[in-house]
Amino acid sequence: MAETRVLAPRNLVELQVALAQATLATRLLAGGTDLVLQLHSGFEPDLLIDVSRVHGLSGVSERDGVVHIGALTTFAQLAAHPAITERATCLARASAQVGSVQVRNVATIAGNVANASPCGDAIPALTALGTQVHTIDGAGRVDVRPLAAVLARAGHTHLVVGEAITGFSFQGHDALTHSAFAKVGARTAVTVSKLSMAVVVRVEVGTIVDARVALGSLAPSAFRDAGLEAVLIGRPLSATTVAEFAAASVELVRRVIPERSSMDYKQYAIRGVAYDVWNALNIGPPYEPVGLG
Repeated sequence: MAETRVLAPRNLVELQVALAQATLATRLLAGGTDLVLQLHSGFEPDLLIDVSRVHGLSGVSERDGVVHIGALTTFAQLAAHPAITERATCLARASAQVGSVQVRNVATIAGNVANASPCGDAIPALTALGTQVHTIDGAGRVDVRPLAAVLARAGHTHLVVGEAITGFSFQGHDALTHSAFAKVGARTAVTVSKLSMAVVVRVEVGTIVDARVALGSLAPSAFRDAGLEAVLIGRPLSATTVAEFAAASVELVRRVIPERSSMDYKQYAIRGVAYDVWNALNIGPPYEPVGLG
């Protein structure tokens, strides 16, 4: 077995030097929660780049209404930070449901995205928020692109060898914007998401004027659905609106995974998730799900 080298850059210049040495067998180490699983499966990296000490890659800030999140920010930090709880509520709620308390204290948001798990809790929330991903590579090139352009399929991204995520940014909520996140099994501390949904809506005079709906654990990667968004846009805050939204969610499951063995379960579960998300938006009275159609 070849020996694994370890580099521990302390700033972006040293990180660039380390990334220039990366190969397909190189892995970045931050919280390590996903890397441990790879090592247990027999993966042998040639180089580990420990990014946990890189200055400036952790924390949350806000400038001119735009929220910036460092790549090394943990889910525990995201769940508690005022800029996230107030300006990106769906991400705060998703972060609070990642794994166990111990996992949330070490797992980082960049690791969650780089792992590209279809059931990663943060990814639907980041998708609904319209998140931009910031990266740097071994040549010192920096790039900013939409999250959808980074995610490829389950366990894979479009990040190239020697490219690392440095942070994320998105427009924070104003007073008229609300968001929420819900998943199947959220009541247990370490549940791996079987189905999740994040919703961002803008409400003016009792009417939804804009909506973004993202789903996780339904396809190889989290995705927005224009059909579900269209069901909400232009509609009042009413029992009829949420019932039609839930019904459209059921139809989406039937369309996306018609042959999957989990289809029967997920078409039932998503109705409850749709109602949970609606009620968590706190934009009107709570409603209870009606029967599955």
